Amino acid sequence: MKKYLIITISALLFLSSVSTSLADYGVQTKTSSCTANQILPDSACTPGAVLTTDTSVICKVGYTKTVRDVPLKERKQVFAEYGIAYSKRGNYEVDHLISLELGGSNDISNLWPENSKITSGSLTKDKLENYLHTQVCKGLMAVTEAQAEISGNWLQYYSAVLATPKPSAKKPSVVAPKVPAPAAQPPAPTALCKDNSYSYSKTRSGTCSGHGGVAQWY
Repeated sequence: MKKYLIITISALLFLSSVSTSLADYGVQTKTSSCTANQILPDSACTPGAVLTTDTSVICKVGYTKTVRDVPLKERKQVFAEYGIAYSKRGNYEVDHLISLELGGSNDISNLWPENSKITSGSLTKDKLENYLHTQVCKGLMAVTEAQAEISGNWLQYYSAVLATPKPSAKKPSVVAPKVPAPAAQPPAPTALCKDNSYSYSKTRSGTCSGHGGVAQWY
């Protein structure tokens, strides 16, 4: 009986921790005067919100099309919270902090006007979202972990995982050392003169003249 009681308490503690972590999402502490035009959203206004943690749903092809629904009224409210005129929407993307492909929600607490002109903006975040989705659907990462990474300092996580250049697998080319050409051999003498000097004459005519004549031909 004691054993079953311990198991039950452990299970309740686990469920409690899960529900607490999910409850942390979607709780806005500000709905106005949000800090705009930064790479990361104002966490008080956009803490993120989760719709599902079911990978069998998230990893289904075409899933995001079935849940993508941000009405015009909600879009305008997002811009108003961040103090941006809706007429300037051409420079922004109403983005989901926790992307739909990672189980994110359409709730306004998961939305912010992401400036598309900022370096490391929406295009960079899209790369991370695709990477995390692949990791989750291959079973290499828990979906809750992916949701936590994308809702936190996602740029820091991107820099650590995707922006750091990976060492090349290509083997360095081996350059053979240069072998010096053999030194030219001096020509062989053709005759020994009588004064013990050598002659290198190519003809016999006049060989060793001035040296007493030829003592020996080679």
